Amino acid sequence: MRPRHLLVITLFVVLALGMTAGSGGAMPLAAQPASLSTLFLPLVTMDQPRIRLAALYYDSETTGEADEAFRLWNVGDAPLDLAGYQVGDGQRAVTFPALTLAPGVGLWCTGNAVVFARSHGFAPDCEYGVDSDPLVPNLSGAALRFANTGGQVLLFNRAGRLADALVYEAGDAAQPGWQGPAVDPYAPSSSFPAEGQILYRKFDWNSGQPWPDSDSRADWAQDLTDRFNGQRVRYPGWDLERFARPAAIAASGVLTAALGPDNLFDVVSQTLAGAQHSIRLASFTFENVALADLLAAKASSGVAVSILLEGAPAGGIADQERYIAQRIEAAGGQVWFMVNDRNDAKDRYSNQHAKFIVVDERLLLVSSENFSLDSMPNDDKSDGTLGRRGAALVVDDPALVAHARELFDADLDPLHHADLFRWSVADPRYGPPPPGFVPSTASGGSGYQLIQPHPLELHGPFTAEFVQSPETSLLPAQVGGLLGMVGRAGPGDTVLVQQLYERVSWGGAAATPESAPNPRLLAYIEAARRGATVRIMLDSFFDPGANSQTAAYLNLLAQAERLDLTARLANPAGRGLHNKMVLVRAGGAGWVHVGSLNGSEASAKINRELALQVQSDAVYDYFATAFWQDWLLSGGPR
Repeated sequence: MRPRHLLVITLFVVLALGMTAGSGGAMPLAAQPASLSTLFLPLVTMDQPRIRLAALYYDSETTGEADEAFRLWNVGDAPLDLAGYQVGDGQRAVTFPALTLAPGVGLWCTGNAVVFARSHGFAPDCEYGVDSDPLVPNLSGAALRFANTGGQVLLFNRAGRLADALVYEAGDAAQPGWQGPAVDPYAPSSSFPAEGQILYRKFDWNSGQPWPDSDSRADWAQDLTDRFNGQRVRYPGWDLERFARPAAIAASGVLTAALGPDNLFDVVSQTLAGAQHSIRLASFTFENVALADLLAAKASSGVAVSILLEGAPAGGIADQERYIAQRIEAAGGQVWFMVNDRNDAKDRYSNQHAKFIVVDERLLLVSSENFSLDSMPNDDKSDGTLGRRGAALVVDDPALVAHARELFDADLDPLHHADLFRWSVADPRYGPPPPGFVPSTASGGSGYQLIQPHPLELHGPFTAEFVQSPETSLLPAQVGGLLGMVGRAGPGDTVLVQQLYERVSWGGAAATPESAPNPRLLAYIEAARRGATVRIMLDSFFDPGANSQTAAYLNLLAQAERLDLTARLANPAGRGLHNKMVLVRAGGAGWVHVGSLNGSEASAKINRELALQVQSDAVYDYFATAFWQDWLLSGGPR
């Protein structure tokens, strides 16, 4: 709700002595004698609420929708006793008992605490309608019903006055306490289902607190008119508040840069070989038998090996991956899949697409590559090799390692999330390969000559920042993240992009770069408009035509605006350009972004992705050397 204040009005009191009803009109203003007077009007108790509606889960993915829920947030600076507060749906209302909400935090309340905990991964703070969990406080009153087609949520203070309102979809937009159109779910395509979306308030990226209230859809993250803080989604099971704040760290220690296919297998295998206590590995897929053998050996020696993979990769789970899972499980490790077809589970993320390793709580490897034979060939490279262009960073800074471990443990948490299924010999999908299956061990070749035969290893302080989906991949440029890194580039600076793909626009099938721009692509264009040299290299090996469309659009735009921007397609290492790397030289300082994020809206908003950004001139130079060599081989001069 908008601010309310005690009204103090200063009035000019007109002295109209001698005026009568028949005087023919008011005395001219210039002739009106006036005295300055202050009038204190009675207090109107429309107090600025210390509490707001912060989220609504109304179109549940659960049969019967018993886990519908709303969230309140204490925006004040002191604890708030909710006794007597009410929340209504326009027909029914529930009343809070004595329940204290601390300042600066939120509270979830649902129709069924047990069902809510199963779908969201944590217990709510209160429930109504049923007493499913004796440990969760109950609200009194008729159970709320939030219509899937639209409605309103109304918050009343203990005096019965409206404190906040939310109108969604086909709800009553004329509802007091609301202005303008209702909030709709953000569903530009089938990748963003409206069912299961949680409407939630925009918040300050640094403090985590809700924005000032305007009683309109502009306050909500699904706001269709806001390209930077709006057009977002949220689904049950996300740890948004836990991971949504930028994680920039003044790091120190060893920083290693690796290039694939040149030396990536060596760096990954050495990272795993040094494990003494634990290995946590996340990937989209895993098909490299040599690395699987290493993991199995570690598991057999007593190292705790935990692997998290996507349960529905493009093309399905390969028999090679089933064989690897069986091998690691037989050695004492654990292989888990993130699924939506077991345990009545729904997808937390569209894809578990992050690719990283945490070793012994002392090493972190973040990569653009899956653990495949093409991305990480282990052949003798003295006569060259063949593979996919990719990259990785390895760090031993304790804070960076701790963040990645926390992220992995939050995702691989079968106690609280039903979308996790462990490899099982009896399962036809997440089980062994067919009897007699023989895995492939051949990798590499001789068509590509190495640019960087050895990794780069540095010692000393460096600045690092995590970029991860679905939480921080699209931070506004002034806050940080990838857009912030690219936003540093100006006249005389350089932006180099080497990417599997970059969509020309986001949104639905009818979207255009003008109606629904890709914010990443727009950031590169804006850097060129500021005077930076921008080169964008996209894959030609896997491309069905979308990259060609993007390159054509960029090159025509550059020609029309006379920008120092060129895009081209390439396949520098023979088996695809799979990299997701951005390099920025700004103000003489080199910045590097390496990780799993592709240039689609789904990758930024509904996948699990992880990237690491570092400021290091040496690392920039290491990767830029390979970039320019790839660039020259794929089309000529810079």
